Amino acid sequence: MCQSITNSADVSELTERYQIEKVLFHASHSREINPTESVSAVFEHPYDGRLMSEFRWGLMPFWAKDSVLMESRTMLWKPIFDRILKRQRCVIPCTGFYVSKTEGKVTERAKLTMRSGSFAIAGLYDIFRAPTGGKETLTLTMLTTQANGLVSPYSRQMPAILEEEHVEQWLKGTFEDPFDMHDLLKPMDVMRMISVPVVSGQGDKVEFDVSRPESVG
Repeated sequence: MCQSITNSADVSELTERYQIEKVLFHASHSREINPTESVSAVFEHPYDGRLMSEFRWGLMPFWAKDSVLMESRTMLWKPIFDRILKRQRCVIPCTGFYVSKTEGKVTERAKLTMRSGSFAIAGLYDIFRAPTGGKETLTLTMLTTQANGLVSPYSRQMPAILEEEHVEQWLKGTFEDPFDMHDLLKPMDVMRMISVPVVSGQGDKVEFDVSRPESVG
């Protein structure tokens, strides 16, 4: 499962790529962003157009199931998400995400990136209003899909990375059949991705492209 993400893309690149009308927040740095921390996400505001703003990674209340990651194949069967699924979709710009597995006392980690650079993960957002009042908090959950061959050694699920031509449809589309929405959330082609082993405390290793057999060994 995706444990953290990075987003080192320049704001001008994202503004042009996603046709953002106003940037309210942009978290651009190479460090890992973890659940419950702030992430940048793009969404359609009902009055102000397309915005990129600050979101808490994880729906609230924080103990809610699927608050951080939600499997796309099950979201259609969850009545609680019916409202936000139809009207409150967003994309999370990223340049990489991290996965890991532990066998005995050994933990292996990897950073997954796209050959084409930054990419967009499909998400759903909501607005949390504290019962005691106070300011509203934008929150989101990332959608996941079946893992491809690069991610499956670490997890059965991977982030639902949208094709470039599907981002607009995800943000603004009106889906008569909810299952048409699900068709956009498929595993990314392994040949378009790179897996980089990570050593704890030492940063990313030299790139090791496991999607190309000739690079192995």
